Amino acid sequence: LEGVCKAVSSKLREEPSIINHLAQPIVNSLKAMSSPQSVASPKQISAELCRLTVLVQHLRLPRPPSQPGIMNRSEFILGLTREAWPMLNAVSQRYPRDFNCGEKLCRLHKHSLRECGPVHYAPMLEPLVEQTVKNFGLSLSSPYLYLASIIVSEYGRNAAHSKLLYDMVASLSSAVFNTLRTTDDFTAHPDVVEEFFFMAGRMVNYCPSPLVQSPLLNSLLQCAALGMKLYHRDANRGTLNFLESTVSYSLKLRSSGPSLDANGQADMAALERAILAEGQPLVINLAQSLLGDLPAYRLDSGSGSIAGVLFYLNQLCPDLLMQWIQPPLTTAPEHAKSAFLVTLHNRVAREEFNSSVRRFTAVCERSRKRKI
Repeated sequence: LEGVCKAVSSKLREEPSIINHLAQPIVNSLKAMSSPQSVASPKQISAELCRLTVLVQHLRLPRPPSQPGIMNRSEFILGLTREAWPMLNAVSQRYPRDFNCGEKLCRLHKHSLRECGPVHYAPMLEPLVEQTVKNFGLSLSSPYLYLASIIVSEYGRNAAHSKLLYDMVASLSSAVFNTLRTTDDFTAHPDVVEEFFFMAGRMVNYCPSPLVQSPLLNSLLQCAALGMKLYHRDANRGTLNFLESTVSYSLKLRSSGPSLDANGQADMAALERAILAEGQPLVINLAQSLLGDLPAYRLDSGSGSIAGVLFYLNQLCPDLLMQWIQPPLTTAPEHAKSAFLVTLHNRVAREEFNSSVRRFTAVCERSRKRKI
């Protein structure tokens, strides 16, 4: 089908009926599968969702604005989405816990949104958010959290959508908190932990105010304190990404000085309260990661790392960080601990700080091996 789409794309101006010849059989098939009498399997539904995604991705209509009388890509995708929406809702409810089916549906929505463009796709935003929240609540499948991240990144900069996005994140968070209550729960759902914290990090990066000014921020930080203990590389990456985004945003606000507007000042005050209330357990976990007692998959990588979170905390609240980090470091080799604390005290540049973190963890690792 992909090859057919590419081959006929150049002929669509002269023969627009080709669009119907390609799309209608897929829509009809989904309509049959969504009927109460259907016995279609998850594999069959997934195959039709993939075919619809291929049309969205590879049928190359002109981008808007187009010439009069010629359908553009956004019009085609929006029309196709509207027509297929009742069927997509129905098939997603047919096998709500089938991971592959949910993943294919989320992939379709992602490409539809991006190919259509957020402005033209806006009429379908509320139904998309509703479906995402409902389906995740039924399935606890991580693709819906990934889809929520895409929605935030596409609409987060538009203040008109901020409440809808916050409500979506809050609803998804409630479902996650109800599921992930213990360390065993986190261990059983590493993909949910990963995508959940990436979504929260996207919210901080694209649409921060409604989140950071709500009690949800404290709950997310408490949840992160559990998530960062998980021995799973991707889950650890998602958690640290959220924490680094949060602390760096607070520092960015602080650095803005007198130019900060009232909303920015409210953000900064809320962030400082949350960090003061929830920061100590996070710092203790980071220290234990440096010592080798907790995972240290991302020591100084970009987009979320142990060094990154500590660096921004040291720029933001150096006295508090020093107060919180010294007790858990008492078991570290004395010379390495002293050198690292001097680095914190001097508030060195990021590259030097990363090097100091690497040296400290290397000494701690050698010390642990000698004790084994």
